[in-house]
This record gives sequence, C-alpha cells and structure tokens, in this order.
Amino acid sequence: MARKPLFEVIWQSMTASNAWLVFAAAVGAVSFYVFLLKSAPRGNGRVTPSISNSKDGKPSLLNRMRQQQFKGHRVCIAWEVLAEQGQWRDHAKEALVVFAVDMEVYVMCRVNCKQEKNEVLAMLTGISGLVRHRILFCETAKGYESFCRQIKPALVVIQNEVQASFLSTVLPNVVLVGANVPGSTVTCISSIYDLLLQYAA
Repeated sequence: MARKPLFEVIWQSMTASNAWLVFAAAVGAVSFYVFLLKSAPRGNGRVTPSISNSKDGKPSLLNRMRQQQFKGHRVCIAWEVLAEQGQWRDHAKEALVVFAVDMEVYVMCRVNCKQEKNEVLAMLTGISGLVRHRILFCETAKGYESFCRQIKPALVVIQNEVQASFLSTVLPNVVLVGANVPGSTVTCISSIYDLLLQYAA
C-alpha cells in the first residue's frame, strides 16, 4: 500500500476553516516580513546622525564634539582660525586634517588678491578629505555670512565676534575662537586645538 505524502495527510486532516486560518497566518507573516525589509535603513545610503541644538538640559557643544556627533556633517571653518600671516597656527593643520577626514569641511578664506589665494591653496594642498570646491574665497567680511547661509553647516568655527553673534541667530552651533561673547549661545574657545582635544578624547 503506497504511503501518502506527509503534506497531503496533514492537509486532509484539517478542516476547511483551519486551512484558511493557516493560509491567512502565512500571508500575514510574509506581509509583515516585507514591511520590515522596506522600513529598515539601507546600508549603501549615507545616513547622517541627528544633532540636537544647544539648549538648557542638553549636552554642550564641546560634549557633543567629544561624542563625535558632528561626524559626517558639514562644518565651516574660517581661514583666520587656522593660519596667521601665511603660517599655520599651533596644531591648526593637525586639527584640520582630522576634521577633514570625518566631516564635510568647508574652509572660508578672505583674500585681497590672487597671490594670497594661491598661497592659501598651496598650504591646503594634500590634506586628505579636503576637496577644492570646498575651499571658498571672498573679499569682504560679509562673504563668510553668505557662505554659511548657503551651506547651512551643523557647525561653524569663526574668529570674528560680530559675525559669531550674527551667525548664532541663524545657525545652531557657532564656535568663536580667541574671544568671548557674553550672554550668547556662542561657544568660546582659545584655539581650534581645543575642539581637536575634545574630538579625540
């Protein structure tokens, strides 16, 4: 006597209503699995972590720097923060090298002539992660404000007190180097090396 296939035996032993219940459960499970696959973040897309604004009760900008919350985000840095009279400031190049690898760094440079522009480009040549179209030049102080409004960086590092105060009204995270703006949301540090120390901590 020939044996019936196991599936056929199980199917015949089930009532019609039970069969429909099993079928509905299977369809539901497959649908839920497809939903989970579509909802999951794609690995090949660039996912940018969110950054909370610096408000009461939230971590300070330096703490968020230590937690590397700016990694992968746009950062604008004024050239005066990095160099003075054609020479790198202490640890400034080291900081730029680290930030350019992990962040989308824009260097904003105010120059008076083509020779100054060429000198800046020569100093920035060879820094990994820093691409030419992110080295920006202008001739007036207003240029930095225009750059920041267009780029909308997650972080801007600047040396001018007036610009820092203004930008803090339109951008969430502004760092002022070498000066102090009391009673504002601007984070004040002595040099860009302070940011590097927090980032590398």
